[in-house]
Formats: sequence, C-alpha cells, structure tokens
Amino acid sequence: MARRDTGGWVTLALLAGVLSAPLVVFIAVFGLRFGWWGLDFARDRLSFLVAPCLLGLGALATLILVWRARRTGATGWLLALGSAVIVAGGFALLYANFVHQYPDGTASLDVSTDPAEPPVFSARVQSLHAGSDVVACPGVSSIPSQVLAEDATAALQRAGFTPLPSSLFRVEGTHEGMWFLLQHDATIRIRPGQTDIRVAARNTRPNGGETCRLLARIVEELQPRS
Repeated sequence: MARRDTGGWVTLALLAGVLSAPLVVFIAVFGLRFGWWGLDFARDRLSFLVAPCLLGLGALATLILVWRARRTGATGWLLALGSAVIVAGGFALLYANFVHQYPDGTASLDVSTDPAEPPVFSARVQSLHAGSDVVACPGVSSIPSQVLAEDATAALQRAGFTPLPSSLFRVEGTHEGMWFLLQHDATIRIRPGQTDIRVAARNTRPNGGETCRLLARIVEELQPRS
C-alpha cells in the first residue's frame, strides 16, 4: 500500500512539473491584466525567462512519465501522451513568439502593402511609434481598387481592430493582443485605383510575425465579397 501511495505522489509531482510552465505564463498574463506588474516582468522575465526553464523541467518529467507508463498501463500512457502534447505545444509557442524571425532578419514590426511609399499614420497615432523601417510581408499585396471608407472601417472591425477617428481617405484602428496586451495600429490609405494598408507595433519586442498576420487579415477582409 505504501509503495502505491508513493507512486501516486511521484505521478502528481511529475504532472506538476509538466504544468509548471503553462501555470507561470497564466500567472504572468493574469497579473498583467490586473495591474500587479508591468509588461517587462510578465513577458520578458516570467514568460520568456522562467517559463522556458520550467518547460525543460516539464520535458524531463514527460520522459519519466513515458518510462513509468510501461508499468502503469493505459492510464500511464494517457498521462504521458497528454504531457507530451503540453510540452510540445509550449516549445512551439516559444519558438513562434520568441525565436522565430522572418528570413530577411527583420523584426517585421512595421509592415505595409506598399513599403516604398507606406501609408502615413495620423499625428496622434504616429506619436505612439518610435519609427522604424517599413517592410513588406510575403504574399500580401495592395487592394487594386478604391474601397469605401465605411467598408475599410468594417474590415478593421472584422480583423479585431477598434476603429479610431478617421477621414474619407484614411481609416485607422488599434488592436490589443489577447495575451500580453501588445498593441498594433493600422492605417488604410484609400486612393483611386488602389488601397494600401500599414500595420505597426507600438513596441520593439519580437512578436513572432503577429504584425504580418494582422496585415494579411485586414487585406483578406478588404477583398470584394461576392
């Protein structure tokens, strides 16, 4: 009986090791949203310094669970499989949000469908950005037509942006990320025969290509609907 109880506690300890990294990220985001600490502590320290170390601990715990599963039967294999999925997902998210960069080596924090002549933000929005080189996103191009301002506003809303005060030929909006509340601004420049979009992050942290994903989403929402 004592051996069984010990085995149960060992399993719980191993599962705690597997779940420690996701739990730290959850605490980091929870505290950020409630104002307990700032972005530097939540994202840079807890999520991208402490959590990766705990993710390594989770990987080791998963290997032990796999080894123990040979003796614990179907339940053990289910726990080992679930742990492997959690750890693999954690490494994938770490790579996508911290390690991955675009092939040209840029951070892709300021992107446009027309990087040679990018749309200009309004003075109020531009003051929120430090300024950086504007680059293109692979596979994303301008809209070869003049869209209506109200259609551009609706497209921003469907893409998850909150519209800002705009004009007839320039529509703007802001997007707040779900996890670390990272903000991006978008502006849509409307011209006869062409509509261009620009999306820029308000910070310099690598975002795993989120800026380009937002740009592509806006372009998709601006496509003519049949």
